[in-house]
Amino acid sequence: MLKLLSINIIPVIIIRVLLFFLIQTTWPIIYLVKIFFELFTPILLLRLNYKVAVKKEKTYFISNSFLILFSSLLGVALGYLFWGLDASGFSLQDDLGQNILKNPDNETSGIVKLEAIINVTLSILGSLLCSIILIMRNRKKSTIL
Repeated sequence: MLKLLSINIIPVIIIRVLLFFLIQTTWPIIYLVKIFFELFTPILLLRLNYKVAVKKEKTYFISNSFLILFSSLLGVALGYLFWGLDASGFSLQDDLGQNILKNPDNETSGIVKLEAIINVTLSILGSLLCSIILIMRNRKKSTIL
């Protein structure tokens, strides 16, 4: 279980910290890269967990599914936390001096909600697909033997 936890949480933290430092640059293309990696995170986690499940010849994917879902939502929460931070002063205040964690603007909260919905949807659909593939793969092995 500890191995699964590290497989799921370490990539999320690495991707979010990398995106935090990349977003501090002034290149406009970085925002597209950020969106790509935010949507790529659940797919990466699904791929890693599927490889582990195949290697262990497991027929269930439930614990992996919960960890993928938790890690995806952790990534959204880290992205939201990093939204208000800047690399120079690590300030959690917006331009008006308000705490962004307590009083986000409508655009920020809407984007975070959309990102959470997309990550949860990708995690659930991918987990179902991985579960079906694992069940069919193990069923074929048992009928061949």
